[in-house]
Amino acid sequence: MSKKLNFKIINGRTVRVNNVRDFHEELGDKDEVVRIYTDSGLNIKLGDTVHPTKSYPQKVNYIHRGKIDSRIVCYDLLSTKMTVSSTFVTPFLGASKSFMLWDNLFVNTYISAYEYDNCIALLYRFSGDPMFLKFEAALCSFRTFVKKYDPDPYHVLFIFNVPDVAQKSYDKLINGKYSEIDDIWKLKILDFHDYDRYGQTGQILYKDVELRYKIEQKLDVALDDTYELHSAPSKEEETYFPESFKISKALVR
Repeated sequence: MSKKLNFKIINGRTVRVNNVRDFHEELGDKDEVVRIYTDSGLNIKLGDTVHPTKSYPQKVNYIHRGKIDSRIVCYDLLSTKMTVSSTFVTPFLGASKSFMLWDNLFVNTYISAYEYDNCIALLYRFSGDPMFLKFEAALCSFRTFVKKYDPDPYHVLFIFNVPDVAQKSYDKLINGKYSEIDDIWKLKILDFHDYDRYGQTGQILYKDVELRYKIEQKLDVALDDTYELHSAPSKEEETYFPESFKISKALVR
């Protein structure tokens, strides 16, 4: 089976399957992809574990299509979706996107984990590379660092207190008051991701008229000035559950 599947590791939460011309889909109740398979017997379904390399097993909790126009060219197998906290909370720690290994081993940011609530929790794929071990030591030296967990052999979770200077904006964020975040943190969020002020995140933070109009058109309603342009973070989705990443014994190679 390993000779026929073409896996590519995209980041800490995504493994991509290329060469998918012969794959079929099984859809769930909400038309989401729950299984991909071929007539020759290749099969990947939600809950499976894929093994793109000897040291990189990953649980499949979501299967997303990758398209060019209307043509499916790949499938992304995700252990988790990126949280709202990843976009808006991670910059509160003050480090850069490159320092945070965002495009490499970073998995997600959460606002609740284990016995800690209203915190900043960063989940990473574990790596034995000396670079990552130095990175671990650097995170543990942060003034706001609280604790490190090794929830399984493949992940590391770092817990931080919210920096005092960001506490007010953090509170606004978790209550869905994106436009009320302090301007300095709005700018830091955009700078962290290298986002333009008039991109979607900037439009959310500054209650942009253009985005508001699009939402009004989509919902066919008139929004008053108090309406935020993004839903408040879901506590369940922003909480780390180690069971979500638990690796099964059956591996798809």
